[in-house]
Amino acid sequence: MRMTKLPKPESDRRSPLSLGCFAACFVLSLAALLAPARQASSSYLELPAAPAASASQTAAPAAPVEAAGFHLLPAQKAAETARFRSQFRAEYPNEPWSALGDVTPSFVLQQGEYGGRGYGVLAEMGDIRIKQTPNTLNEAAGRGGRFALLTGNSGNRAKLETFAASGVPGASQDDLLVGATGELSLMSDSARLKTIFLSGRRALDGEGRWPSGAKKGDVLGLVAAIDPFGGRLAAEAELDYSSYDGDTADETAATRDSARRLKFGGEWGGSRYSALYERTGPRYRLLAGDGPERDSEGVAFGLGHSFELHSFDVKLSRYNDNTEKNDLSPRLYRYEGLVDYHFRGASKLPLSLQYRKRFIDSTKEPLGYLPREVEEDAVSGKLNLLAGGWDLGLRGGVSQRTDKLRRQRESSTQSVGFLPKFTAAGVTVLPDLSLKRVMDYSNSQRTDQYSVNLGLNGTLLEKRLGYEVKGGYKEERTGATGTGKQVVGAKVKAAYPLARFFKWLRPPTLGVKGEFKEINDRAADSRESDFSLLISLDGGTFM
Repeated sequence: MRMTKLPKPESDRRSPLSLGCFAACFVLSLAALLAPARQASSSYLELPAAPAASASQTAAPAAPVEAAGFHLLPAQKAAETARFRSQFRAEYPNEPWSALGDVTPSFVLQQGEYGGRGYGVLAEMGDIRIKQTPNTLNEAAGRGGRFALLTGNSGNRAKLETFAASGVPGASQDDLLVGATGELSLMSDSARLKTIFLSGRRALDGEGRWPSGAKKGDVLGLVAAIDPFGGRLAAEAELDYSSYDGDTADETAATRDSARRLKFGGEWGGSRYSALYERTGPRYRLLAGDGPERDSEGVAFGLGHSFELHSFDVKLSRYNDNTEKNDLSPRLYRYEGLVDYHFRGASKLPLSLQYRKRFIDSTKEPLGYLPREVEEDAVSGKLNLLAGGWDLGLRGGVSQRTDKLRRQRESSTQSVGFLPKFTAAGVTVLPDLSLKRVMDYSNSQRTDQYSVNLGLNGTLLEKRLGYEVKGGYKEERTGATGTGKQVVGAKVKAAYPLARFFKWLRPPTLGVKGEFKEINDRAADSRESDFSLLISLDGGTFM
């Protein structure tokens, strides 16, 4: 979801939820800026608890990061009643000259965390990433704030979170997303209950005047999960309701619908299993992000087992559309089966094979609709030869789509790739070569794709300087005169830590990034090229 900064119309200038969220974030962020530096330690605001900070927590991100979940301070640290931690992250555009003099960072995030025995508080302000369930909000990024509170003891905890975000400056539309979640975990995550509420608005005109009309959507999600046997038998149920109004200025009422999902699964020894039922109504719609496939209902089953030398997984599914049995539309059934096999009998020669079969069938076609009966087959495999510092990988696959009613092939695909890898003395070389042919029999057209790439990465200066170099060439041919495309690209990246020059809490890294790309489109008779070079200072913590 791409968001833009909103003007403040009179009708929606202050919302209690967003005002409270930003006020809390401002207070915590101000405290973060004024607080003295503490000794580096792992964040106690992570969920689930981790004994030490991971690499993703200590490295500066290249994109808006997901909100930090958080856990309570360990009970064994009873002598320390409370702790504070803060950090600031920023990154500038890869092509700063494209901003026409605007030196605004493309990513800014200030975090403040405060916690002790039995409670924890998190506040964020800047570019945040919001992620819930696929049926409510798969993922959205924007500029705003987040406030979260956690409390609990003896394996039970409760978490309350609020957030509000709008888009980054310069986008073409104005929108706003606010929400709140509440989660209750019992008996060390043996049972979990969660409620999700989201509300979003998007302006219909360029000036973002909501009273003249806006898109508006609300979603309420209820999730319950149990895991009483430590992963051997777990169940999760979700029920969601949506309300969507495409134009708040007209007299058309908002459309409402629901979605539901029920899942079972677990592992026992070397065996694993899963079962899923899901249904999404035809009018179920989300304003933010990509939602589930509408007007769909079906079940899916999975079964697998791992032996000493072999492992396999079998998956079966059946889905259909037209869930309300509309007489003016046909009903399409989709059946799919998958077999995935891995062989580890030869330690230096791992092998994997996969076979997929799919049917598409229509029933109850109304007058004017032609029946459909399509069959798809796909086989793919991968083989690696491991010898010292060499890893010689070979992969390939073929697929075919057939119209059973007309008894003719619609399309077919063949692909093969050679992916060697060599590592020695801290240097890794990764060349690869791939070929792909796609046949469209209905249009009598053939498309060939060729790709050659070479990568090199490693360390220098006693492993202090890390570098990465990539380059490649790709060509697409259709067999017709004056068509096809050529792409040439290269990328270089190097990073050097400045620990010996700066005594900051988390040492910064001096980086150099360069990229070149050229596209020659013969069908459009055009040639485009781009070049960028960026010198950055990443990863320093000043507070």
